[in-house]
Amino acid sequence: MGIKKLNLTSKSILISMLILTISIYGTLNNDVSKAHNIEGKNVKSSSVEMVLVDKVYNLTLAKPYVNFPNNIFFEEPYLYYISFQIVTPHTCHIDISLWDPENDKYDIYDSRGRIPSDPLVQFEKPEIPFGVAITGNYTITFRAHLAENLNIHIKIIKSQFICLQDAVQPSEFGRRIFYEVNKFYNQSIMLHNVTLKADWLYRFYFGRYSSIANALMSITEIDFNITSSNDIKYKIYVNKTLPGVCEVDFFDFGTAVEGTYDIIMTIYSKVKCVNIAYTIIDIDKIADGTDPNDLDPPPDDDEPTNDTKTGIEAFIPREWTIAMILFVGSIVGIPILIIVYRKGKNSTVI
Repeated sequence: MGIKKLNLTSKSILISMLILTISIYGTLNNDVSKAHNIEGKNVKSSSVEMVLVDKVYNLTLAKPYVNFPNNIFFEEPYLYYISFQIVTPHTCHIDISLWDPENDKYDIYDSRGRIPSDPLVQFEKPEIPFGVAITGNYTITFRAHLAENLNIHIKIIKSQFICLQDAVQPSEFGRRIFYEVNKFYNQSIMLHNVTLKADWLYRFYFGRYSSIANALMSITEIDFNITSSNDIKYKIYVNKTLPGVCEVDFFDFGTAVEGTYDIIMTIYSKVKCVNIAYTIIDIDKIADGTDPNDLDPPPDDDEPTNDTKTGIEAFIPREWTIAMILFVGSIVGIPILIIVYRKGKNSTVI
């Protein structure tokens, strides 16, 4: 009877230790995964493209359009590509318009507005990028100006990139401390509060990620202002013209004091709305903060204080974690097993 009790007790202890080890490891593994979430919108780039539409459609004199009514799902802040080509021996002009989930219209392509303004010919394949600021179902309409019936191949894909990722070096993009893609109406003002460190260099990237039809002849301009935590105002840009779609611009900004900075942007555009992507990159420490005029210098702390968190966080390697758990488990478990064994040995066998 004593031997049976010993075996059952030993097995129970071993099973309990195993369950405890798995539970602790799973919790730590989950925490490590959280530490690698992408900053800002908390999304990850995809490893492959996703095809949403890939089909040949009829365009006829009776029905010179192809419509996708509120059934194309776009996800913020990914970059999508819309392409098409005439696949019969014909020519025509084509316009493309898009409506977002808030029913705002984007005129993203017009072949009549290009230079030269010749009609599209067979197998000519324009590709229109569109960076998404609002997740949801979109309506997309292709409208042709026809002289004859023809067929058109339409393809819409979700790329593997989020906005700006296609234009910024990966080594920099991975160090972003702030990231947004937003829809701006004409003269919209956007204010963000971002925590920055003192004596540090930051790089601000920004660009337009919604296409604008050539015929609209519209440019997009930006005012960019920064107010520091000690209320010093910096005028960065006034009516600066943004480059073309998916082309980015940047400036470097070195800080003198730490704290919350106000980032203020105003967008000007002749179209109803545009999508603008922007990010702040942690570049490097400029100075060590030594100041003979400062009688009470702050502690030397290079850790980021931004409330939006950074994309890289310190964590204990998994191998170390497993080794520590097994070590602690052996210290606790082995003496218990010895005590149980001795008690069993001293028990009377019936």
